[in-house]
Amino acid sequence: MTEENTPLSDVDEEGTGVHAYVERAVAFFLDAQRYALPIDRVQEIQQIVAFSEVPGGGTGVVGMINLRGHVIPAVDLRRIVGLPPREYDLETPMIICRIKGQLVALVVDEVQDVLELPDGCLQAAPPMHALSSKMIGVARLDDGLVYLLDLDLLLGPTLSGGW
Repeated sequence: MTEENTPLSDVDEEGTGVHAYVERAVAFFLDAQRYALPIDRVQEIQQIVAFSEVPGGGTGVVGMINLRGHVIPAVDLRRIVGLPPREYDLETPMIICRIKGQLVALVVDEVQDVLELPDGCLQAAPPMHALSSKMIGVARLDDGLVYLLDLDLLLGPTLSGGW
């Protein structure tokens, strides 16, 4: 680990953990754009399961699922990033993540793989990008750019309403 992969923001005021180093990330697609989450925030990846809809569940909360006896919110990341909704099918993946001591299921279009982030590939998100304030940074890889999302900043406002 070198400081070259250090995000350009420090730990937030509440100490909830903007990661000092990100060496591996789980990559996924929303439309044709590739995003990623630090691997230490991802518990598992599953295909979509039936969920109970939550009326007024917030901008991106589409329902609640039962994951081995734990009821957790399902969030459609397309809605969070401003994309139109897409119909779910049996192949729709969910990324089960930890945020603020809780689990959440993130519905995405496609999960790609675990990426190794080489030293020096991570840089600050361009300020003109609509999600720049919700990113750890942008990884420049041989096969293109990957937007590395900060779960606390991305989902904190959506899930803070007593989920």
